[in-house]
Amino acid sequence: MDVRKLFEYNPTIDLTAAQLGINKWQWETISSENEVEAKSIMKQKKYDVLPIRNPDGCVTKYFSTKEWNNYENLNLNEIDLTNSVYYRLSFNDLIRKFNIEQKRYYFLTNYDQILGLVSYINLNCLVVYNFLYQVIADLEQTIAFLLKGHLDQNDILEAFKRSGDKHQLDILANFEKSISDGNDNTIFDHMYLQTIGITLGKFLYKLPSKYHILSKYVNKFSSNGLYNELRRNVMHPVRPILNDFNTISKIDTLFTDFQAIKELLS
Repeated sequence: MDVRKLFEYNPTIDLTAAQLGINKWQWETISSENEVEAKSIMKQKKYDVLPIRNPDGCVTKYFSTKEWNNYENLNLNEIDLTNSVYYRLSFNDLIRKFNIEQKRYYFLTNYDQILGLVSYINLNCLVVYNFLYQVIADLEQTIAFLLKGHLDQNDILEAFKRSGDKHQLDILANFEKSISDGNDNTIFDHMYLQTIGITLGKFLYKLPSKYHILSKYVNKFSSNGLYNELRRNVMHPVRPILNDFNTISKIDTLFTDFQAIKELLS
């Protein structure tokens, strides 16, 4: 074995619908189209979708609530292309599909096989929080490296001194204390998402012209911007992050921005 391989760390951002949903070997089903029985199970277990198992073990139909979390009225549905996705669909594309189609669940399929089910409620799991944190951290580091590669640190320090903004002054004070303590670091090592957005906005004109398109992302780095909002949610994983379609839309925007920025800076 080449021991040098043990010193390498090459993380990949990869998450699929199958890793988030429940598979057909673990889900609960009903063996008939008895709506009374289905209501009882769904109400007790808080299910909004209940697959119907055929005598041969296959699932081609299911019950669903007409109104989410209301178990008084059910629909009897066929599983078809409108309510299913490929089981290895990427998390990014799954979020995009949830956002565009405003659906709450999809059956997971492989050609003509039904393999499981994913609901947007399933997305409130630790692996999603970790995935989102990795995307946000990558985004933060990518922009910080861009700024560090093109800006003069002294220009940033002077701008922060003149700003009168508490956040910038605190960053400046922390940096100066670190230097006085003998640490060899830069102002970029003390930045947060918010600081990166501020710096990007102030000094965008000093970057090569091909990066000026980044101006449309500046406000999303602010303390109340989209990236910081999602980061705060990710840092509190006991709270549900995906509790409405508005949040799904914001995550879809994050993924779209992240991909565009990475392609621009590649």
